[in-house]
This record gives sequence, C-alpha cells and structure tokens, in this order.
Amino acid sequence: MMILFHKELTAYFVTPFGFVFFGIFLLLSGVMFTIYNLLGGNGSMAGTFDLLKNFAPILFTVLTMRLFAEERRQGTERLLLASQLTSMDIILGKFLASLAVFLLTLLSTLFYVGIIASYGMPNWSGVAGSYLGFFLLGMAMIATCIFISSFAESQITAAIMSFGTLFLMTMLASFTKSLNIPIITPVLSAIAITTRYDDFTRGVLSLGPVVYYLCFSVCMLFLTIKNFERRRFR
Repeated sequence: MMILFHKELTAYFVTPFGFVFFGIFLLLSGVMFTIYNLLGGNGSMAGTFDLLKNFAPILFTVLTMRLFAEERRQGTERLLLASQLTSMDIILGKFLASLAVFLLTLLSTLFYVGIIASYGMPNWSGVAGSYLGFFLLGMAMIATCIFISSFAESQITAAIMSFGTLFLMTMLASFTKSLNIPIITPVLSAIAITTRYDDFTRGVLSLGPVVYYLCFSVCMLFLTIKNFERRRFR
C-alpha cells in the first residue's frame, strides 16, 4: 500500500493536478479570508471555512478526478488488478495520497491564523474546531469522489459525476432544513454531507459530527473496494 501511496503522492506533483488544487484552494481561501477576516475584522476562521465550504465540490473534484481515469487511460489498471496488492491496498493508497495533499494544502492556510494573531487574539478553540471540521468534511468528500470516480472511464466523466454528486449532497443540507417527512427526511439528512459541519462553524465540538464523517468516509471507501473487486474478477 505504501508503494502505491508514494506513487500517487508523487504523481500529484509531476502532473498539474496537485498544483491546480493547491492554487485554487489558496486563491479561494485567500479571497474568503480577506472578505470575512480582514475587511470584516473577525478573528475567527469559522466564517472563512463556512464560505469555502460552498466551493468544496469544485476543489475535491479537481483533486480526485485523475485517480482511476488516468490508470485506465494509460492501461495500467490491469497491472494493478493483476498485482499482489489487495483492493483495499489500492483504494487506501489512492485515498491517503489525496488526503495528504489536501492536508498539506490546508495546513498552508495557517499563515492566515498568523496574520490574525499578529493583530489581535484569535479564538484558538474556534480556529481548531474550524480546521478539524473542514478536514473531516474534506475527508468525506474525497472518499465520495473516489467512489464515484471508480465508475468513470475518463477524467471528464469522473469530474462531472463527482461534482454533480457533491453539489447535490451540499444542496440537500439546505433542503432538509425545511422538510419534515418521516423516514425520507432522516435519510436525506444523512446524505447531506455539510449538515454536521454547521456544528463546527458554531464553535460546537461534539463527538457526533466527528463519528459521522469518519463513518461516512469508511462507508464510501468500503463501497469503492467492492466496486474495484467487481472489476478485478469480472
């Protein structure tokens, strides 16, 4: 698994995808930080990440769209399928590489916290909660994109399917707030991936949202492994 992890991690920085993700993320976060923190005079990062959350479908689509499509385009997927690596090794290697790139990019925004600290006293618990919440949200979105991309034969198809799925899951968060139908509303609420993130933006750090995002990510990865095994044995 670690061999594939290093291969995928290196691939992000020898192809444009890693730099494009890094650049778009910093550009959007910089704009949000300027609007909410510098112009708004706010010492919390919650608002910045809450605004950035709306662009997350674009960000994580860019990050993950190449993972399977590139293997199929180059004809190397068959080599992976025939290798001694298990389906779990392959999926986790790709997932962890994407997650590492996201984490490195997220940590680079600590520069904004330094700016806030140089002019005032940040709300450190709020800052920690905002970063933890956005990391967990990103992890769940990456796992979702990997699952969706495992069905795609090209990068364009992977991008369209991943963006459409994440956009729908994001919009469901607003939709379920005004919907109260037995059975249907709880199901839609479970799929609405940004609903639990609101707790982090309010400065409420509880176990429920953390467990939700961890379980959501595990479920998406499990489904991806099953889909990959189907391709391996068909």
